[in-house]
Amino acid sequence: METSILLVMAGVAAVCAASGGVLLRCYRRVGPGEALVIERGRGRARVRFGSALVLPVVERAEVLDLSVRKVVVERRGRQGLSCQDGIRVDVRATLWVKVEPEEEGVLRVAREVGSARANKPEGLQGLLEERFARALANSASTFDFEELLADRSLFIDHVMMEVGSELLGFKLERMSLGRLEQTPLDQLDPTNEQDARGILKLTGRATRLALETSGEPEGADRDQPHHPAPSGRGTG
Repeated sequence: METSILLVMAGVAAVCAASGGVLLRCYRRVGPGEALVIERGRGRARVRFGSALVLPVVERAEVLDLSVRKVVVERRGRQGLSCQDGIRVDVRATLWVKVEPEEEGVLRVAREVGSARANKPEGLQGLLEERFARALANSASTFDFEELLADRSLFIDHVMMEVGSELLGFKLERMSLGRLEQTPLDQLDPTNEQDARGILKLTGRATRLALETSGEPEGADRDQPHHPAPSGRGTG
């Protein structure tokens, strides 16, 4: 009798141990800067922050990085940004993005981008670089070159408004400018209408500066011979 009881207890313990092992294998935990996206067949996915039980075979779970990450956009030479006055500028901008820790944004990124691609720096760069480059170009086209240099913060605000909130679930946190300077003249294309305007403007400005430095009025004819004024005295 005692032997039977011991066997039953041993069996129960074995079942409990096996069940505990299964539960441990099903238990998934993610860090504070991550989200767990759990899918079950074709049903609606669910999002968990912290930990969750994921049923083997029936469910599939992926981790999505929620930390702030950067996308770098650099445009130089003939790929530089054209200002409103035709002057082209070289720019290097860094934009920081993140996925908000809320279900809707996480599910959208997982659905439209995929957690694996969104987690890789090169995947994120490829996904958002062109979008940010268009926002930079559109914003630069509303500023004259001198205005752009005079107020970088206003330009940054304009770019962030241009980017907007439609980023496949990502949110633009902030932006900084590392490079913002005139594209060298020898890298412009004189056959390009926009560049031709810029070349004309820069050339005219350089001429004015040279004349101001030399102290000569603009348009003065330096080759015209100088004739002394008549003395007004008679010869007789």
